[in-house]
Amino acid sequence: MKTGLCTIAFRDRPFEAVLDLAVAAGFDGVEPWGKPDHLPAVYDAGYTRQMAEAVRSHGLEVSQFGSYANPTSQAFEQEMEDAIRIARDFETDKIRVWVGNTGSAEADAGQWEKAISGFRVFADRAGDAGMMLVVEMHNGRLSDTAKGCLRLIDGVDRSNFRMNFQPMYHDTPEEVMETLRQVATYVTTVHAQNYVATGSNERALIEQGLVDYRAVVEELKQVGFDGYLEVEFVKEDSEAALKADATFLRTLC
Repeated sequence: MKTGLCTIAFRDRPFEAVLDLAVAAGFDGVEPWGKPDHLPAVYDAGYTRQMAEAVRSHGLEVSQFGSYANPTSQAFEQEMEDAIRIARDFETDKIRVWVGNTGSAEADAGQWEKAISGFRVFADRAGDAGMMLVVEMHNGRLSDTAKGCLRLIDGVDRSNFRMNFQPMYHDTPEEVMETLRQVATYVTTVHAQNYVATGSNERALIEQGLVDYRAVVEELKQVGFDGYLEVEFVKEDSEAALKADATFLRTLC
């Protein structure tokens, strides 16, 4: 396993300044945030390759590209093409993807079908480029529950369509672990978020929050997980908290 920093954690700082933070905290890699100002809204080969060189010059890897490609978006065709180009420039074989615009319980059959059929096309194109799609568990999306994620995975039915696990803040610790057990075999990346209490979106240090990440990692080890444990958001946007989280994640690896 390796540790990574999602550059969205410090979205108000320049991309290269976040790389400096990642090196200082001892991370192995970064997940570039696929929105301005870290990356332009429209693919820019010159800029992306410049940022990719900055990652390499810092001695870091790119764990996955944090795209917002979404099969229910009107711009999905362009989003697919751009995501593959950017991932290639960053020399990563994983593209984090987004899905839908409502929660799984509210989505109608049409939105499910559009998501699944779109991801089949995207997964095939990504596969031709030697890449994997990694759908993120997230509130307000089709992937907000284990059931929703498994419906997507079963529907898309592609070996390069997998999951980015993160706990939902409204779940109890027991519910987090039960969700993980259901999806663990499909998890390639973890956004290690933690919270002060169930139902609260207030961040805690990863080691001290509600979710027991030692138990999370042990569960993942049982299915051979060997991916990235990533910091996506930091308590109070603090550099001290970032270093504490990085140190803890390294102990888990």
